[in-house]
Amino acid sequence: MNKRRPTLGVMLHITPQTQHTATQTLVEFTELVQTIDQLGFDEAWVTEHHFNEYSLTPAPLLLMAHFLAHTAQLKLGAAAVLLGFHNPIAMVEQLALLSSLYPQRVLCGFAKGGPFEAQNAVFNMDRDVSRSRMQEALPAMLALFQQPVASHQGVHFQWSNVALQPKTRLAPESWFVASADEATIQLAAEQGFGLMAAQFWPQEKIAQLIQTYQGYALSKQPVNMMAARGVLIREHTDDARHQAWLHIQSVRAQKSQLWGKEKGPMASLSEDELVARMLVGTVEDVRQQTQSLLNLGVARLALNPLSAEHGCRLAQLERFKREIWPEWLC
Repeated sequence: MNKRRPTLGVMLHITPQTQHTATQTLVEFTELVQTIDQLGFDEAWVTEHHFNEYSLTPAPLLLMAHFLAHTAQLKLGAAAVLLGFHNPIAMVEQLALLSSLYPQRVLCGFAKGGPFEAQNAVFNMDRDVSRSRMQEALPAMLALFQQPVASHQGVHFQWSNVALQPKTRLAPESWFVASADEATIQLAAEQGFGLMAAQFWPQEKIAQLIQTYQGYALSKQPVNMMAARGVLIREHTDDARHQAWLHIQSVRAQKSQLWGKEKGPMASLSEDELVARMLVGTVEDVRQQTQSLLNLGVARLALNPLSAEHGCRLAQLERFKREIWPEWLC
């Protein structure tokens, strides 16, 4: 288990309730982040999804700026910026400005470009090229934060004698990479970045990623692993599992629209397999499931309430924070 106290966060998919407008939805999620800030959550994470009516997050840094402006202590991160779709210089400048406005409160995760065929087609981006762009961009972006003047001559990007403004610090421990690709994990380990585990990745995969990272790491510090997990707490285990499964089926149907001809990773998983990758059940069930994740070496837990109803989302977060999380506050 990590020696440091784990941090508790929330995943913000910005999913509208039925017949709610985008403006209503953003107001509701602004109120949610204000509430979790007051409850003592450590951080919140904004996804990047495009052309998805169930996840209104095409510009995660813009949403982060909005939520940072409406909270006092909460850290905001991206989970994750699809770096294959972006210009790294523009991304670095935005992060520098955001970090200058809100020092010590900005986190940022990066991914190659998402697995969705429909999304990649619009951006005219091949998966392998997207990964290559991310792998090239990340060290070059970090150099812009660490060096007074930096140059880069690569396959995808080139710049000479760039002095980042505004001058600010965004240390490697605030950077994360969402990937199961070994070369990308090696890059993260060598640069000192953290890792991010997707919501439906099994514990065995998370453990393997941590082991792979440790094999390349330049120090013996615990891996800064963030894991997203769906959560649903009920008085009875069977009821919690049933309600979670109903929600998962709805989400799976939504995501299938973005996969195009390919089947997504959730499509072949059974009910038992999917529910096993979440925090679902009674308070005691969820406490044991949380302990199991932390025992793997997860340092940051990001909760995604398994409900389409805004009031239920908030109630689940409040209950987890009140009845389950105090065990790990020491």
